[in-house]
Amino acid sequence: MNVPFLVVDTPQVSCVSESGDAATQVVVRGRWDGALRQETSRVLRACVAEAPLVVLVDLAQLQDPFGESASTWHIAGRFAVEAGRQVTLVLCAAPPAVRRRMSTGGGDHVLVLADSVDAARADEPVLTGGVRQRHMTLPAQHAACVLARTMAGGACLAFGAAHLADPARLIVSELVANALQHAGTEVDVWVSLRGPVVHLAVQDGNPELPRVLEAAPERGAALPRSGLGLRAVSAAATAWGALPSRRGKVVWATLAIRGTT
Repeated sequence: MNVPFLVVDTPQVSCVSESGDAATQVVVRGRWDGALRQETSRVLRACVAEAPLVVLVDLAQLQDPFGESASTWHIAGRFAVEAGRQVTLVLCAAPPAVRRRMSTGGGDHVLVLADSVDAARADEPVLTGGVRQRHMTLPAQHAACVLARTMAGGACLAFGAAHLADPARLIVSELVANALQHAGTEVDVWVSLRGPVVHLAVQDGNPELPRVLEAAPERGAALPRSGLGLRAVSAAATAWGALPSRRGKVVWATLAIRGTT
């Protein structure tokens, strides 16, 4: 079973995922030290695993007078390449010492420097290109699961990934059902083609992250009220997790188009 990539905002590192834009924004605040390095690395790894096309890293509030964080950004870039993710990391408003170290770190094509988040977003259409995706906003009704399943299967066929239609239907149905049960809000469902993966995402209005059972219940034991559906998602998906969004959270899953990605 895949270990989920779950991100909770902290005072020093926060994250906003916008599935419709295939972009994620991360804000890093405070003085750079070992604890902030570990937390930043964990969040970046989860963001890259989600397979956005762009991760905007806002460093305007980072205190790093010696540029010590540069190695963390390079490691995140290498992780994106080694994981087979076509992700561009844009460092926005990096401190001067960080910019100097990045400019001499050896032209990593997945790392880009920008003067500000606004400047990076102005170029974002160039970075993301045209993302092929299907989207639906669905009410908090049982029929939402059926509609989401149909859309997921049809999207896989349109993307030339018919062999992923069945797992995509299963995953989207379980994610929508989980959102309806625990959030009770309308949901937005996206199915998109992002480089080597089909990306599935369900956004709801509840910021609380999903929980998955650590192990299957023993024979004869009472079935738990929740968690079983997410075990099915974990078994079917190449990777999955959850990120904060401007309205609640986004629970996502990816399916590798060819082999393991």
